[in-house]
Amino acid sequence: MANKSASRVQTLIQHVLEERAARGPEGDLPESKVTVRLSAPDAFWLSQLAELMDVSRTRAAAQLLSAAIRDAAYAAKLPTEGDAFRDALHAFIEREFHPEPEKS
Repeated sequence: MANKSASRVQTLIQHVLEERAARGPEGDLPESKVTVRLSAPDAFWLSQLAELMDVSRTRAAAQLLSAAIRDAAYAAKLPTEGDAFRDALHAFIEREFHPEPEKS
């Protein structure tokens, strides 16, 4: 028997729980900015999906990319929960968003 797909509500709640588990003591996760170039067909589909989602293309791209990254991490069997994951995430956040000032 095939597995039943998660509903959109279940998926949204799972996403919120994963983010909450990944947050540090400050509460909010920092955000990173990435620039991507899309082919014409991909840009077209992104526009269509953004309209369907009733969000901007930027917001739609961020949500779709986040979902794809999480799916890829799961498929690659990367750790996505537990103490080791939280420790690695906190180290990444410190390194990427709070770099030590350069010494002169």
